[in-house]
Amino acid sequence: MTAPAPGVVAALAEPGGKLVEVVPGEGGPEVRLCHRDADGPHLRAPLRGLLTASTGRPWRIEHPASVHVAPRGEAMVVTARTGPLGARLELAFTPDGLLALTATWSNDCEHEVTDVAAGLLLPLPTADANVTVPGVLYNGNPSSDPRRRVPRVEPGGGFVCELDRLPVPAVNAAWSGRYVSLFAHPAPRRDAEGKVTYGSLGVIRSPGLTVAAMTGVIMFDGRPDVCYVSKAEVADAPIGYRNLAPGETITTRHTLDWGPVEPRGHGFRKIVHTRLYQEDDGARPLAREDIVRLKAGAMDARWTGHGYLAYEGTRHGRPRSYLYGWTGQCLKLALCDALLGRPERTRRAADFYVEGSRTPVPGLRHGRYLLDDGRWEMFRKDGADFVSSRAHGETVADLAGIALHFREAGLPVPPAWEQAVEEAAAFFWRTRLQEGIVPIGWTPDGRPFSTMVSAAGIACVQAMLGAYRLGGERVWLRRAEEVLGRYHRLHAATFERPFAHATLDASGEDKEAGMYYFLAAFELYRLTGRDLYARWAQAAADWLLTFVYVWSPEFDAGSTFERRGFKACGWPSVSVQNHHLDVFFPTSELMEFGLLTGGPRYAARAETILHAMGQGICREPGDWGFETPGEQGEGFFQTNWQRKGEANTWNPSWVIALPLYHALRMRKVA
Repeated sequence: MTAPAPGVVAALAEPGGKLVEVVPGEGGPEVRLCHRDADGPHLRAPLRGLLTASTGRPWRIEHPASVHVAPRGEAMVVTARTGPLGARLELAFTPDGLLALTATWSNDCEHEVTDVAAGLLLPLPTADANVTVPGVLYNGNPSSDPRRRVPRVEPGGGFVCELDRLPVPAVNAAWSGRYVSLFAHPAPRRDAEGKVTYGSLGVIRSPGLTVAAMTGVIMFDGRPDVCYVSKAEVADAPIGYRNLAPGETITTRHTLDWGPVEPRGHGFRKIVHTRLYQEDDGARPLAREDIVRLKAGAMDARWTGHGYLAYEGTRHGRPRSYLYGWTGQCLKLALCDALLGRPERTRRAADFYVEGSRTPVPGLRHGRYLLDDGRWEMFRKDGADFVSSRAHGETVADLAGIALHFREAGLPVPPAWEQAVEEAAAFFWRTRLQEGIVPIGWTPDGRPFSTMVSAAGIACVQAMLGAYRLGGERVWLRRAEEVLGRYHRLHAATFERPFAHATLDASGEDKEAGMYYFLAAFELYRLTGRDLYARWAQAAADWLLTFVYVWSPEFDAGSTFERRGFKACGWPSVSVQNHHLDVFFPTSELMEFGLLTGGPRYAARAETILHAMGQGICREPGDWGFETPGEQGEGFFQTNWQRKGEANTWNPSWVIALPLYHALRMRKVA
């Protein structure tokens, strides 16, 4: 315990410059979180305002009437009472300069107290902070479709969710050059029926911003006991309440960090680089070679002579088709065949696409081929034909990757492939929006489908870089730098408007939008050697890692995940709309980035991610609901979103392509 300065009731300090002070205030003692490098405290609030406990439903914020603070060795202890509940909060710095918060609520009366909802609160000194709740909330999700229900924190509202919904169980808030991060330490509670629950975490705006760490109760749009259960769907779910017998207690553990950050939108990086969890504790059910063997076998089962079936036969009621980009990844699979040393299939698939997919607009191509109809078609959006810039851009980038692989292997590259890449790159360049970026997509006659600003078209920058690497014309390098610079200013310079709109079935902030920015920035760094692009790529990598689980929740007894020992650690979640796990991630590029830039932690995370994704792969007929070894479901449900503790059997071909591609590339590097 630090000797308090005059006018200070109690104080804690650590060598790195953090200081906790309790000072007198008009309504009772106040707490101040200070840092020697900052003018004024990061946070100042009534000490009683850090605690809340209510009984009965719905839960609500209720503060104790008064609190008492006393030193206890190297710690500070706050005691209080709210109705029948006593509260004890112990604050102490850890050796690495973080503030540990241990809170205990006890039933001090002689009868059972029911429907208890207790928690810690951090009332922020501003109503205008950039708040990150990993995987679900990024600065209020400003790009999400206002017509769809997704987590938001509107005035008078709030979002508090189960800890198992959060890849990193933390909240970061940043404003005016400073930040605070509150981390939870999840502790499962299993009832007599084997059902598992965790605490909860989120943000409430009523009227100012308050970080709320509760004992399990939830909130959506400011409505207590409402759960986000599926795509843009909510349901009543009065979960997280506790009944306490006389003398029974609830204890929670949290860690608090604070300090300087600039710009404020980079506050999320403080979460990623604060290591509190056993991040290397992911599952490793399959060796890298086994992943390659199984996924290659599944790819072989999809091959039909000129491409790879997007779906397993007509199993899901879909017509037999080839699908390019997004959930199909037909040319990514062709690239995998090339990496496996099977160039003839690659050539046939690439030729079929280049020769058949063109439209009357040079550079604009169809994205789907219906085998039984012998017909090419476009995607559909809002009831109209639509060419997705995300899907078209990544397909052209894969075509360029195939051509480059052939060239490096000493194989002939058809001029039509190079022409297709350059035509597409030219089309992307000439159809830019007034902001200098690629539109979300195009109409069949080549006009922008919408003028909405989004990150969907960043994949087209990779196509431009493919044109540069194939043809050597520096104009494509300069154009790629120009366009990525525009995306940087719109999204990544401040992260006030995070990456969004890459997934075609969602309409908001999503991992895949940031993925293509990372890939383009990393490729520019490799091509130019400019540290600027390494810094851009690193910021994007950190943002992507907020979607990756650093811990593994437990699951209900009898669930598939509980029976099979499924571990979420290493799995990426999807978007602020779709709260499940999937395998879409730049895994091998993250490893290469770490190795090339002296960031071994990124390489280690990539290894954890790849091996975690070995879970759910069918090893023999009947395994995980599939008959073909190597098949794998698209969705794994780790929280109360659709079917917690289960995986689906929706298996579009990208679920084969991505793990296979990354396992092959990581095998080569290893």
